[in-house]
Amino acid sequence: MIISNLTISLDSQEILIKAAAKKRVSVEALASEILNEAIQNKLSGIVSIGEVKKEYSANPLVNKQPYAYYADPEEPAIPVEDWNIENS
Repeated sequence: MIISNLTISLDSQEILIKAAAKKRVSVEALASEILNEAIQNKLSGIVSIGEVKKEYSANPLVNKQPYAYYADPEEPAIPVEDWNIENS
């Protein structure tokens, strides 16, 4: 979220206050909704979201399949002989 100071004309302020009261929402919520819509509608043609550079390297596990686990779920994964290492 970006917080910024905006300059709105007195006429626009009055319209915004009346519209917010009519919709029974806060002036800030209505202004945020309008601003979000306006930004997307007016500026989406100028800037494409795909232009943002990736900060992270590609995932090395892309297109890999998980391995299959064919063991019996009742059988312990670690043999009983290896389980208690301290007594060995």
